Amino acid sequence: MKVYDCAIIGGGPAGLNAALLLGRANRLVALFETSNDHLAFELQESISRNGNAAIEFMQAAKDKLNQYPNIHSIINNQNVRVIKQSDNKLFKIYAGDGENFLAEKILLTDGAKIQTDIPNFEQYYNKSIFTSPYGYGWELKGKKLIYINETDDILRTAKIIYNLSNDLIVATNGRDIKENEKRELENKGINVITDKIKEVKGHQGVMSSVVFQNGLEIKREAGFITPSTYTTNSIAQGFSCDLDEHGLTVVDHFGRTSEENVYAAGDTAQPAPMEIVLSEATGIQVAMTINSDISIEKF
Repeated sequence: MKVYDCAIIGGGPAGLNAALLLGRANRLVALFETSNDHLAFELQESISRNGNAAIEFMQAAKDKLNQYPNIHSIINNQNVRVIKQSDNKLFKIYAGDGENFLAEKILLTDGAKIQTDIPNFEQYYNKSIFTSPYGYGWELKGKKLIYINETDDILRTAKIIYNLSNDLIVATNGRDIKENEKRELENKGINVITDKIKEVKGHQGVMSSVVFQNGLEIKREAGFITPSTYTTNSIAQGFSCDLDEHGLTVVDHFGRTSEENVYAAGDTAQPAPMEIVLSEATGIQVAMTINSDISIEKF
């Protein structure tokens, strides 16, 4: 059975860029493309692709990778399993179609999903509720906005969003907020609501209002969210990779996880909001680490 230098789990921006760098470094790469439904519809934050649809970016990237015979793309594998062999030198990858692969290194780039108890949140995510004020800030300027923050770090992002629209409400979804922070926001005319969110109302992903458990309903056109936790990939958990308090994979400055020969890049290991262009950069950086590690080991 052919042994790949590196198997990349996840075909998002980080994984695609990592595959390209490793492929061009003459490494044998297997890229397992899992779901990328977390991507926004357009790439607004990069000057090179401002306004381009994410699907166009993904297709162009795949076309580029297809030029390299040493990069093997395995499409739409939602049930990839990875098991470390008993010799602790190789990993066996079980693809969803039943095909098996061997690899010396594993790079996890299949992302992390927001975890929140807002009942119908998924209907509005990346349609009218976003994680980053940079990706869609220009399109939402001047609108009636809500900022949902489920962490202790509220002020910094709230101030960034306030620059987009001063018609802003901050909601903590049932969590407390420090009195001095609440006062600072209210002094700017920002209403702070600590009651839990019952539901988001709207049509086809376009928000129209937010309803709270106490019955209060406030008209809002769009918003941003900073969740308290994320759901990271089960493969990292299966390897017993260390996870942080938010559920993200812990890595060192070079993308190495606590599991030997397992690496992570992109929003699998980075707190949101993770801009797509930054996710691409981490994929490149960690791929450089992997290539360097392989080169030293095999020299």
